[in-house]
Amino acid sequence: MTRIMMLAALLALAACASTLEIPPQQIAGTRAAPKPIPARLTLPSGPGPHPVVILLHGCDGLASPLSGLTGMDRWVSRVNGWGYAALVPDSMFPRGVSEVCPAAEQRKVTPTDRSGDVVSAALYLRTLKDIDSNRIAVIGLSHGGATAARLAVAPAGLQAKPLIRATINYYGPCVAPASYTGMPLLALAGEDDDWGNPARNCRAFAAAVGADKPVEVATYPGVVHAFDNAMIVRRFVSNGHAIEYNADAANDSFRRVQAFLARYDN
Repeated sequence: MTRIMMLAALLALAACASTLEIPPQQIAGTRAAPKPIPARLTLPSGPGPHPVVILLHGCDGLASPLSGLTGMDRWVSRVNGWGYAALVPDSMFPRGVSEVCPAAEQRKVTPTDRSGDVVSAALYLRTLKDIDSNRIAVIGLSHGGATAARLAVAPAGLQAKPLIRATINYYGPCVAPASYTGMPLLALAGEDDDWGNPARNCRAFAAAVGADKPVEVATYPGVVHAFDNAMIVRRFVSNGHAIEYNADAANDSFRRVQAFLARYDN
């Protein structure tokens, strides 16, 4: 793609994007944001109402030059291309932090807290005329992936299940299989990812809930954290964990995500 074509694509994306403020709701088991949750909604081409994917950032929030809004734009473009609107909420800003990647910071904003943000966002989306309120799904990355996995378990998952059709966890840990609500869950992880060991614990989660449940796990040998992020052109270490893009794993995961959404959002 030439620079002119790239600029045209970005301008087109901006033209159909709007900024929102989502009122935080009190969701059982979570700590609500003390202020409205800022979010960006980007619609696909064509008439609505559109199905929508809520895209959840990682522990470095949306201010990060690597995986913040710039990196999230790739996911926005991807799901828009599949025919979905994309909502990108910022869970860090209303809580007065920019990122929670270091272990000492992680209690400030937890995946459980953010699961409440997602339920709040889903409730808000149901009020918008351009959105098909019966077709809301979630894709989370890293800390956002852990949040996506939390939406499939109680307590917040009990309020999420009537609102959200499916949830997709990119390399976040899967926890609490005994509290699984039955929400369709797809987990994707590198087998060499030691940041929460998502491949191991998501396989264990799927085994615990049973093969008859709508839980799918795909893992990739030799692959580490953030394998979907093409901005990471060479491996580096973040907070003690290897991070690196892997084109083969990324492309396979995108096919799986698109098929999973098509299966469960209708």
